Amino acid sequence: MKRPMISLCFSSRIQRNMTSMYYCFVSFIIVVSLFHHRIAFADGSSIGSRHSYSLTTFDPSGKLDQVGRAVRASMLGAPVVALSIPSSSETMVTTTDSESSATPPEEGIYICIPLRFLGTTSPLIIDDGTPRIVPISSSICICHTGVGADGRALCDIAVRLALDYRYVYGEEISLEELLEALAEKVQEMTMKAGARPYGCALLVACLGSGNVDGGDKGRGASMYRIDPSGSVELLNANGDFNSENERKSSIEFLGKWNSQKEKDLRSQLDSQQYTTEQQVQDALISAVGVNDDSSPTQSAPNEEKSSQTFLYASFTRKGGLRISRITRETRGDDVTSTSV
Repeated sequence: MKRPMISLCFSSRIQRNMTSMYYCFVSFIIVVSLFHHRIAFADGSSIGSRHSYSLTTFDPSGKLDQVGRAVRASMLGAPVVALSIPSSSETMVTTTDSESSATPPEEGIYICIPLRFLGTTSPLIIDDGTPRIVPISSSICICHTGVGADGRALCDIAVRLALDYRYVYGEEISLEELLEALAEKVQEMTMKAGARPYGCALLVACLGSGNVDGGDKGRGASMYRIDPSGSVELLNANGDFNSENERKSSIEFLGKWNSQKEKDLRSQLDSQQYTTEQQVQDALISAVGVNDDSSPTQSAPNEEKSSQTFLYASFTRKGGLRISRITRETRGDDVTSTSV
């Protein structure tokens, strides 16, 4: 009668020992895991650290990871090149008889963007539903690159801000009011719970000198960039000069650009003189075409032929915002352009 009791006590003792060993093992795993993550948090090198997915928590190096990733996303968008030109009297050079009848480029801002259409080459698709360049007022327009949906949403916000301002004050929104309100909307998404930063960059183009009601009198054409963090940066210095002699053309780049190509194109386009608007168009399209290696091409089965589609916009005081779709076809060594 005593043997079963001894065996029962012995088995219960083994069970208690195994339970204690299990808890010791689990405690050891927890301690090692916490120690490992503590080291990772200390140097900020862990990809899955507690700072990686927080919008409002700075990592030990003083960075906001989500905002930094949004900035990188904005730099992966379609390449955008924008050229601001002062009054034609400052950029005119000696022309030949064949060029004397051509129309010189007006003072304003000229923009070129390659159209990719979601990577498809179907001739039935002429647009993807996302406007790249949006007019805000008679002297302000906006262009975006990066995540297309985010850019479309910010353009809608900018249009709503301009309409509300006109409804309340009876005049067009000024550049300062638009930049401040739009940057505040962008910065708000870097702190809002359950949201993420906008993954796009905005190019705000302003003619300046003709907008008397908006308070921009005395400025030249100016370009500003709003990045996903909400910061505003003046890209060209024409807006700071009141003297006509100090203004000059300025070229700016947004989106995905090869650093070496961007440097070469900047020096080339800054030193170039433009006697006609066609020269401006050809220069911008060539710059974007050289950099954009991912544009879809269309090829016929029996002949060597490719085509690229570009969005070209001229924003001037006299002509307003004019947007044209230009298809440049290449067959062998011949290049032709058609505007739609």
